[in-house]
Amino acid sequence: MTTYTTRFLLGFGLAGAVGAAAAHDLWLEPAPGGFTVQYGHHPQLVSHGGETRIAYAPSIVKSALCVDAGGSQRPAKLGSTYPVRLEGDCAVAYVLTSSGYWTKTTAGTKNLKKSEVTAPLSAWQSFESVKQIVAWGDGASKPLGTPLEIVPADNPLVLRDGDKLTVRVLANGQPVPNAVVTYDGKPRGETGADGAVNIRVKHGGMQLVQASVRTPHAGPEADEVVHTTALSFVLGAAQ
Repeated sequence: MTTYTTRFLLGFGLAGAVGAAAAHDLWLEPAPGGFTVQYGHHPQLVSHGGETRIAYAPSIVKSALCVDAGGSQRPAKLGSTYPVRLEGDCAVAYVLTSSGYWTKTTAGTKNLKKSEVTAPLSAWQSFESVKQIVAWGDGASKPLGTPLEIVPADNPLVLRDGDKLTVRVLANGQPVPNAVVTYDGKPRGETGADGAVNIRVKHGGMQLVQASVRTPHAGPEADEVVHTTALSFVLGAAQ
């Protein structure tokens, strides 16, 4: 059974404070009747060590969508225990997580609001999401209208090693210009006014395309909202 995975610059919530070398993985692992949400160092990514699976608080998983090939979407039923279970036979699955507020101080980074610490240096609210394409159709080619997502222009499941793919970065269905898009954790380009950028796939199997967007926070709890999203698919999965 194929596993789809996403690498995030987070360490749950540290998207604004760490680099790709410190990244962990957030992925949806196929299970009977759906998926489980996993976090840690994915077994297929052999370039780093560490624990394969790291326990997380189920409360970080905020919402999930299950989309059929025709584009009909519905909220996916989520479990309440670790690892969180997402139920549904989905052509596209989307999961949104948030570890809340993080504030950098002279004593380290704390999982607290800016207003809850003494002498804060910077603070952000962290969101992370992953969209996994299992089967191509309207559900995969059209925006979901989520806070941040990456939408492929063509069916990525039929690509071959070395092929190009155009993707668009969208926030609530609207293009995000000047977003840096990474492939396997390495910057590959910046989106234009239409939110689009071209990337070239470099290997077979699992593919990871990511983007991170910072926007001002509206309240005193933080300075920024940092949202990292990813698109995952398996090369040749449609063949």
